[in-house]
Amino acid sequence: MSHLPSSFDGAEQDVDDMTFYEKMIFHCKQQPLVPLGTLATSVAVILAAQNVRSGNKRKAQKYFRWRVGLQGATLVALVAGSFIYGTSQKDRQSKEDQLREKAKLRENLWIQELERRDQETQQRKLRAELARAKTQALESEAEQLQSELDNVSKGSGKRN
Repeated sequence: MSHLPSSFDGAEQDVDDMTFYEKMIFHCKQQPLVPLGTLATSVAVILAAQNVRSGNKRKAQKYFRWRVGLQGATLVALVAGSFIYGTSQKDRQSKEDQLREKAKLRENLWIQELERRDQETQQRKLRAELARAKTQALESEAEQLQSELDNVSKGSGKRN
């Protein structure tokens, strides 16, 4: 079967075909809490390291505790996002199957429409041929009548 163009073609690029930067943006859009959690965890580690250098052990300990909490929250966001994304990927797969079925249906309908048009064209050609034949028959009959009329008028003209 030939492939008919669809508005769904090229709508979503395959992840394997993306560059690293495109993949990073794609995944950040899918799970926005993970990059935010990673950034917050990094900030907590940097602040803790600065306070260790300056000798402020209480603040350093506080920021290390924040790091652990933020890291846990990021992990929870990652697992939850993976669970949600995994089910949406199954939904997307079923939607793709539905789109394929719809495309096949549209293709079959298009083929039926072309066959119907072809039949109509053949019927029009047949009607045109019949009309031409009828026209020729009428023209030959008219010629015969005309010749008979001419013969009758010649015959009546000789008598006068």
